[in-house]
Amino acid sequence: MHYYADQVAIAESVDHRSFLGMLDPADREFLLALGEPRTFRAGARPIVQGDHSDTVFLVISGLVKVTVDTPDGREVVLSLLGPGDLLGEFEVIEGGASVRTAGNVAVEKLGCLVIAGERFMTALVSRPALALAMMRVLVGRLSAADRRREASASMDVGRSLASYLVELADRYGIARKSGIDVSFPLTQEELAGLISCSRDSAVRGLGTLRTRGLIRTMRRRIVVTDFDGLRLFASGPGRARSL
Repeated sequence: MHYYADQVAIAESVDHRSFLGMLDPADREFLLALGEPRTFRAGARPIVQGDHSDTVFLVISGLVKVTVDTPDGREVVLSLLGPGDLLGEFEVIEGGASVRTAGNVAVEKLGCLVIAGERFMTALVSRPALALAMMRVLVGRLSAADRRREASASMDVGRSLASYLVELADRYGIARKSGIDVSFPLTQEELAGLISCSRDSAVRGLGTLRTRGLIRTMRRRIVVTDFDGLRLFASGPGRARSL
C-alpha cells in the first residue's frame, strides 16, 4: 500500500506531455492498479531487441534510452524517455507474436510498473481517456521526429543541436545553480545519432554552443547555462549543414 501511495504521488508530478501526465486522477489510479512494481539497476535492459513479449512498462522514476542494434554491430540511440512514459507499447498495439524492434537501457535506477499486454489492451478499450492519451503520445512522437528531420535538413548543426537540447532541458532537465542539467549521459556519437549528423559535426556544434556561453560540457554531461539564449539561438536563421 505504501509503494502504491508513492506511485500516486509521483504520478501527480510527471510531465503533462507524458502518457501518465495526460490522464486525470481517476484514470491514473486505474492504470497504476493494473501493474506490478519492478526496479532495474542502471545499465539494465527492461526490453531486449529481438525478444518475443507483450509486456508494457510504465516508467515511474528514472530515465531510459531507446536503442536499436544495427547490422554492423553498433547500438544507436533512437529516443530518450522518462517518468510517465511507456515502454513496449507498440508491439502490444500491433498484436500477434510481435518481435521487439528496439531495446531499452536504464540510464539510472529505474522504477516501473509492469503491465501484461492483454490487461493493457483491455484498459485501452474500456477507458477511452487512456486510448486518447495513447493517440496523443504517438502523434507527439511523430511530430517531434518530423521537427528533428526538418531541423536536420534546414539548420546548421549548431542550431539543430540547440533545438534538441532545448527539448531535453525543458522535458527532463534538472535546475541547478550552475544551470539546467540535461540529465541524460550521452556520448558524442549518441548525440550525433539523435540529431542525424556525424560525430565530428556534433563535436563542432557543441563547440559553437560552448563558445557562445550557452552550455557547459563535461564527460557525458551537458549543462544548459543560458536556456533563453539557447532557445533564441535555436530559432535563429541557419544555413543548411554538411553531415
